[in-house]
Amino acid sequence: MTASVLTVAFSEQRTSELEALVLRARGGDTEAYGDLVERTWSDLVALARGMLGGDAEAEDLVQEALVHAWKRLWMLRQPEKVEAWLRRIVARRCLSWARRRRPQELPPETAGSASDPAAGLDAARLLQTLAPRQRAVLYLTWIEGCTDKEAGGILGIRPATIRVHRFRGMQILRRLVREQ
Repeated sequence: MTASVLTVAFSEQRTSELEALVLRARGGDTEAYGDLVERTWSDLVALARGMLGGDAEAEDLVQEALVHAWKRLWMLRQPEKVEAWLRRIVARRCLSWARRRRPQELPPETAGSASDPAAGLDAARLLQTLAPRQRAVLYLTWIEGCTDKEAGGILGIRPATIRVHRFRGMQILRRLVREQ
């Protein structure tokens, strides 16, 4: 078997296991929901940290999102798509939280020296200067490897809007790097 066949088989097995946990949790099995949380926790926290630029609030927001999901588990129409549903809830929670925060200026620690301008560049700090949606789009499309359609589904916007946010975010990042 090739690596891609094994990857697909593993992904399908994981999906069916998560679907079974959702069905059990819908029946009131809190242990099944706990297992679902354990299996998706690290991916959801990574998504939140990426969207928030490594913010310490990521784990709290994921916890809030998972409580929200538990209360609305009955609304999930396609249990086999629970991972995408949870990612969408976490992404929207992160965007809401980031919108409530004041925009940040570029921190002084990001400035490089005259001899090596790249030495002081810190990607996380640069990303924090972007609008929350731009940061989310860059994280989902570059780090997570989502297509524009997948990222749009997670964020609840059209693929064309994903491309606009990515373009504008990159313009800002290029300008900031040139200024260093």
